Order: sequence, then C-alpha cells, then structure tokens
Amino acid sequence: MGPPARIDDNIVEAIGQSNLVRLNKIPLLLAAKNENDDTITPPTPAEVVAKIEFTNPGGSVKDRIAREMIEDAERNGEIKPGVHTIVDVTSGNTGIGYGVVAASKGYDVIQIIPEPYSVERRALMMALGVKVLVSNKKDGMDGACKIHREVMQKLGPDKSWAPRQFDNPGNIKAHFEHTGPEIWEQCGGKVDAIVAAYGTGGTLSGITSYLRSKNPNFKCIAVEPMEQSLLNGDKPGPHGIQGISPPFLPTNVRIEEIDEVIRCPTSEAMKTARALAKEEGFAVGISAGANAWAASQVANRPEWKGKRIVTIFPSAAERYMSTELYESVRDEATNLPLSTFNPGTVIEGQSKFEMHSLASHKEAGTVFRPGFKVL
Repeated sequence: MGPPARIDDNIVEAIGQSNLVRLNKIPLLLAAKNENDDTITPPTPAEVVAKIEFTNPGGSVKDRIAREMIEDAERNGEIKPGVHTIVDVTSGNTGIGYGVVAASKGYDVIQIIPEPYSVERRALMMALGVKVLVSNKKDGMDGACKIHREVMQKLGPDKSWAPRQFDNPGNIKAHFEHTGPEIWEQCGGKVDAIVAAYGTGGTLSGITSYLRSKNPNFKCIAVEPMEQSLLNGDKPGPHGIQGISPPFLPTNVRIEEIDEVIRCPTSEAMKTARALAKEEGFAVGISAGANAWAASQVANRPEWKGKRIVTIFPSAAERYMSTELYESVRDEATNLPLSTFNPGTVIEGQSKFEMHSLASHKEAGTVFRPGFKVL
C-alpha cells in the first residue's frame, strides 16, 4: 500500500510520504558471500528496510530539503517569487529539487555543478528551467564555490538567495519533521538503527535526531567511501560514489550523533546497486548500493538478530547511465542488433495481432458514443 490517496494542489505537495520497503534478498546474498566468516550467521540477519526516495517528483531525497529551505526562507521574508534567483552549488540532485520547487513557485534558479557529476543530472536541471554552470574538475569544490560567489555578487543581495544546503538548518529540519516521523509510523515504532551515507548530512542527522527522541537506544551508523573516510581522519581525495562524502565535513553532519562508521569500497557499492536491480527490482544509483551494502554488513552481525535497520535509497538509476555504474548496460543497449522474423512462421494455437482501423470498426458495426467526434 502506498501513501493515502489525495489530489495535491501542486507538485510541491507531492514531495515526501515515500514507501518503506523490506530487502528480502540482498542481505542474505551478501551473508552467503561471506559465509566463511565466523562473524556471519546466515540465514538470520536483522531486517533491512529501505526508504524509497526516488519516488519524489524530482526523483531523489533532495526534493525534501529543497522544499524546506525555500519555504523556510519564504516564511522568514528572505525571498519572493519573481524577485530572487536561487543560487547554490550542487552535485545535481539538490539542484533538481530546487528546479521542481522553483518551477511551481515561480523562482529562477542558477546551479553550479562540478564537472565529474553525471550529465543526466545537468540535463534534468535544464529541463526544469535551471541555468546550469559547470565548474572544472581540476578546481574541485573550491572552484565551484568561487563561481557561486561571483554569481551572487553579480546578481546582488536584493536579487539572489543562497540556500547553503551544507549548513542550512532547514536541511536537517526537513528530515526531523517529515522523513523521521514517516519512518517511525511506517515501522510501527520498531526501528533500531539507520545505516546511511551522508552528502550534506541533513538526511542522516535529521532522521537520527527524530528517531533517537523516540528510541534513546537508536543507533546511527554512517557510511563513507573506503577511498575517503573523513570521519577516520583521512585527507580529502577522489572516490567513485557520486553524491556522498564531499571533500569536507559539512556543518549538517552532526558527528556527535554518530555511533559507528562503515567504509564501503566503490566496487562493492556498484556491485550491490546492480544486484538490487536484478535481484530485487530496485533500479537505483550508486549511493543506494553503498547504503544497502553497509546495512547488510550490520544486519549479518549475530548481535543484530531480530533488529530492524532502516537505510535510504536516495535516487534512481536513470541519472547514472553515463557513469561507470551502468555504462556497460548503456553500451550494450545502444548496440543491440535488430531482431528479425520469418514471414512464413506459423505458431500453432496463437492468433496474429488484431490491427484495426476506424473503417474496420464501422464495418464490424461498432456503436460509437452519442455525439462522438474528433476535434
């Protein structure tokens, strides 16, 4: 069953109320893969449930924070439609979220996206009317931030607004007031931990704060790329899991709330993302693969038997077709040969497709609705 049936007044009202879905195969598959490890006790892992955030209108969890930050600013009198342009640095998904909300409310949007992120994200933003500026990958996040400052200066304070998603309290608020309560209600009050990566930190921090207010024993387990674990004291460096772990610790990452960190190799994130599609029907992005892999590691610890772990599937597969995650599938699909048929083939007991025309309907005596016409 999905969320309650209703007619929303606009696309912004359709944000949130995503489904929570049990993972039935992946935790067991990952346990079987490690069956020689005496810390693994298949087939009795903890239950893993995933919040399916790619069902939001813009296709990701970031729709939630885009709505919250913009509506907070409206309530505070900071911005007005048709007056202020929304300017931010994004890896893509938040920029798409801004585009969804802004199109409905009447704002212009300019987003700066660093070069390595997928072209699909750029295209989706542009389809929503967002002006996209691409920063050079050699300049890193610092280069994107410098372009951001220049755009803000050019527009002036009376015409521009920077949400600053990495430290905007509305980011955490969106998940404390909405996502967290949704999970609590969907779980009937039985949920023991969240295992999830952080980007800006809002999802992990907001959900943890709310669920820990309901269950003081609730655990928060953060996921970072093996190649760059800032919470382990690593220096910033490149990694292959788009959308998580920027090269700094955002203000919205509440380190004091985190109980443990699991480092996920990029290769495992990609393999798990592909397995989620083929084994369970979740066509997801790279970070969802990292989350599912890490959640399964926790679920297969003997001491977690009987507990329920929630994780997040932030976005869907479509915006990763140009990346390493799905490039082989894309190339294979592009080069599929045309299938042919033998005109003389007759298959016993199978009739051919009926192909009708308006004339054939009239000949067959089809009775049309009174007043039927084509305008």
